[in-house]
Amino acid sequence: MKLDLNYPPLKHVDALESQANHSMVLYDKEEYRRLVQNRFIENGLNKGENSFYLTFRDPKLVEHDLMEYGIDVDLFKKRNLLHIFQINNDMETHEEIKINLEHLFENLTADLKPPFRFTGRIVPDVSTVEGIKSELMYEHLFHSNFDKYRCSFLCAYPIETIEKTNRSEWLRHLLENHHNLIYATNPENSVTFDTDLLRSA
Repeated sequence: MKLDLNYPPLKHVDALESQANHSMVLYDKEEYRRLVQNRFIENGLNKGENSFYLTFRDPKLVEHDLMEYGIDVDLFKKRNLLHIFQINNDMETHEEIKINLEHLFENLTADLKPPFRFTGRIVPDVSTVEGIKSELMYEHLFHSNFDKYRCSFLCAYPIETIEKTNRSEWLRHLLENHHNLIYATNPENSVTFDTDLLRSA
């Protein structure tokens, strides 16, 4: 993959550095997701933040993506700043989700100093009604208690895999539970904005 480090949404990723935030990237191609997520992680590592990459894939594949982007994976792992964590979660009930969210943050950040940053998603399959509902519960719980977690979080959603029959409603709920949206598509059509603008319109 030829990297385009002038990809317009990357400027928005850089602008997020001014404050802790809960943002999401919607994407239609893997190359755009990789550019946005890798830039987000790179910014955190360069600031000396503990940076977590949550993935459903083999962590070695994520390491390869980061190295291809230009991040010195071995260096930041030695400094104990880069943490790649493979998610395996099928919990669906509200109580399980609440407990799992607490345990996830407690376990990942134990003995580490804030600030923290995370990128990824918690529920592997959002193509079903059950899956997207579970993911939205996680998003709402996290967003409602955002100050408690002392971190920035960039969530990643492949737009075409979000459950289709009610996709517009799921997207509305996602926007309500994030501070910013990055729509990562071809450079001419990519957009970024503060979701508060939608609520004030």
